[in-house]
Amino acid sequence: MELATIIFVLNATLILLHEIESSFEQEWEILKLPGRITGFLILHIPLIFLLFYGALEIEKQTQIGFILGIISGVGGIIPFLVHKVLKKVKDRFNRIVSSVLIYSNIITGIILTMLSISYVTTSILK
Repeated sequence: MELATIIFVLNATLILLHEIESSFEQEWEILKLPGRITGFLILHIPLIFLLFYGALEIEKQTQIGFILGIISGVGGIIPFLVHKVLKKVKDRFNRIVSSVLIYSNIITGIILTMLSISYVTTSILK
């Protein structure tokens, strides 16, 4: 298994764990998303599909796999930006496990984004 695949799967796992916690924290209220839990779940259908499909494609070292790697990597950075910088809510996402997930996800997100950008730019320059 390639390093990019391992980082992709780790990043995707952390994103999904954060999204499970987001359901518990009723994130649709924090972000004022329409549709409450139903809208929140529907929003996750394409996200989960792209994470699974991206893992398959990045393992095959395809261009689309690394583009999805960039998207997933940025997706790993977003929880940090939302919950620790832009929209801090005192009584939400304040458990130790929340912080471990968010900070681990930003690390894997940055690494995955950099690996994927490196691959995409290298393949374009060939």
